[in-house]
Amino acid sequence: MSHRLFFVTPNLFPVCPSLVCGTTTEGALDARLLRRFLDTVTTEGAIGISASYREDSRLSAIAFSSLSAALVVHVTLSSDLPRRSSRGERARITQARNLLREQILCNADYGKYAFRMDRIAIALYLDMGLRIEHAVDMLSASHSDRQSLQALIDVMDGGSTLHRSNVKALFFSDKFGTVSDSDLVQQAWAACQASAFSDMATRFRELRRIRTNVIPEEHMAALAKIYRDGERSDFLKPQTVKNDVMPGITAAMDNLTLTCGRYSTRIRSSTQQFLQIETRNGVRVSGRAIRVEGRQAQISLSGSLRGDEIKSVTTVGKADLTSAEACRASVILAVLKGETTLLSQSFFKVIWLPKHPPSWPAIDFTKPRILICCPNLDVNTSQERAIEKILSASDEDRVVLIQGPPGTGKTTVITAAVTSIISCPAAHSRTIWIAAQSNVAVKNVAEKFHKIGFHDFKLLVSLEFHFDWHEHLYEKLAPCVIRSDSFRNGRVGASRQLCGARVILCTLSMLSNDHIAPYVQVNPVDILIFDEGSQIEVGNYVPVLYRFGGTLSKIAFIGDCKQLPPYGQEEISTLQSIFEVKHLSKKALLLDTQCVIGDFISQKVYNGKLRTCHANAVKSPCRFIDVERGQEKQSGKSWINPSEALVVAQIARVYEAKGLDFRIITPYDAQRSLIERELQAANICYEDKVFNVDSFQGLLIHMKSTLRSS
Repeated sequence: MSHRLFFVTPNLFPVCPSLVCGTTTEGALDARLLRRFLDTVTTEGAIGISASYREDSRLSAIAFSSLSAALVVHVTLSSDLPRRSSRGERARITQARNLLREQILCNADYGKYAFRMDRIAIALYLDMGLRIEHAVDMLSASHSDRQSLQALIDVMDGGSTLHRSNVKALFFSDKFGTVSDSDLVQQAWAACQASAFSDMATRFRELRRIRTNVIPEEHMAALAKIYRDGERSDFLKPQTVKNDVMPGITAAMDNLTLTCGRYSTRIRSSTQQFLQIETRNGVRVSGRAIRVEGRQAQISLSGSLRGDEIKSVTTVGKADLTSAEACRASVILAVLKGETTLLSQSFFKVIWLPKHPPSWPAIDFTKPRILICCPNLDVNTSQERAIEKILSASDEDRVVLIQGPPGTGKTTVITAAVTSIISCPAAHSRTIWIAAQSNVAVKNVAEKFHKIGFHDFKLLVSLEFHFDWHEHLYEKLAPCVIRSDSFRNGRVGASRQLCGARVILCTLSMLSNDHIAPYVQVNPVDILIFDEGSQIEVGNYVPVLYRFGGTLSKIAFIGDCKQLPPYGQEEISTLQSIFEVKHLSKKALLLDTQCVIGDFISQKVYNGKLRTCHANAVKSPCRFIDVERGQEKQSGKSWINPSEALVVAQIARVYEAKGLDFRIITPYDAQRSLIERELQAANICYEDKVFNVDSFQGLLIHMKSTLRSS
């Protein structure tokens, strides 16, 4: 692409200038073209920046704008160049990047303004090898959700004159599609224009600048990987979800109430999403959820459905960021702005900066060693070694990895370590937090406590997960459960709810929720144990280290990299669990004695390192049942097999009649819901019986409903 001139007239305000714009590729960018643009920058030296991205989150183009002109540079990545590209072509790209760095990006004479400067700064580093100086993240001046339209409105200071509908169309119409040069220019110009408003200029001056040019290379590399991995993971979220709602619902007037059938496809309250509703007669109307309570969702419609029966309901738009995802992004932004010392924290160094030795606080050697104390549990030799690692006060054991293959007693290790700490008089001030990726994993640990008669703990559960969906899972644990709608706002109320318990269980997402602050004040996060650590992408620990680094003294990761990996790893090869970080995996302790699987798994998966602690008296511990007429059918984004669901229900009836304890595992959430309905219809106990593979690793019986890879 050679130089091309075009004109753009933004439509965000009643009166906007016509911009003279140039577009070019990196290889064609030269000093004269760049100087022509810089001559249009006002004496205040403000340059607006915007960027477009490819589907893999890599930079596609970057635009620079003054109040009267703009320049769009299309980025040439190394993968875009043919293998036999000339040295001259590569040299021209290098020269162009040097020009951008010297003349704009690292030139302190110019203030760089962008609505999402954090993303641009990371992309410049990863995709172009460039740093930036004196850069302003404009959305930092808003208290609204960074992903929302309101945040943009807040920092554009247009007041009543700003065309909100045009702003929405410009920034949200095709969020993940190709952005035209014209739209890219308007976004950059909007940033430059907002910086020129006197009221906004004052607010922007108070913001810390992003200065990646002063961040050491190793720190920047770690930070950029964490950011990009999170960005790519977010991209995997579906743009549309078919909501499974109960059939036979008829709409009336301009609102209706829907009953959701599956938790994973439930209707959510969201400002970023809307519903597309279709009737049996082909009428389509959009709507929004204005109230959601458990399975019930009250919908406000934009039109009338004329009393027709509902055929389908589809959520359009990506789900909002979870509290953990939003916290992760805000922490990285804070690091870029120099507002936190996270990168110098010892736990961060151990995980991401192995060449930088941690500086641990001095150990109080006057405190006696915590001994293993678990009278209601039998532990084997490898479990005992793992428990001792968790109890150890040595600096070498501040971060502990314990690999537990199926049936080796990972939950037993957690339980024994916790009861040992709680029963030790010298550890009366120690607090323990236990977290996992899934609610089911957290519940399983709590049930182990309950089983051995240990009840001195509290389990924090979200209202959304618990009410009307999974209350039956917590019946035995009810006295220990604190649901999020009953969270207290102050320390006194939280202390009363905890009743002196020093052990708290919750999901990783709950750990990032601001509403648990009163409970953290009562029980500071001291010892932190992660179950299912192999399912957690390592960057998801950033919010935890940021929030609790001041009190945290120990982290134990328990999981198995041979089982389920972090979500999205098949699509994004760079994603890692803590067990796949090379310098840490070398130190992982293996639980080598299993109780439920045979030598085949040991030989084929764990290189013969697993031992069986008892003789297997069952001649055929694994059986296959061929359902000849079974046929898979797609159900939204998932799959079902009605014939296999019926067979599973028949087998479950036999097991229930014999008084056997059993669980049913299936790869698909839609099939899980179908099996639950078949069990319920057959008057068979269905609560706490059917699970997805990713929420139930310590299985007792594996009835796999299909061989298709999920």
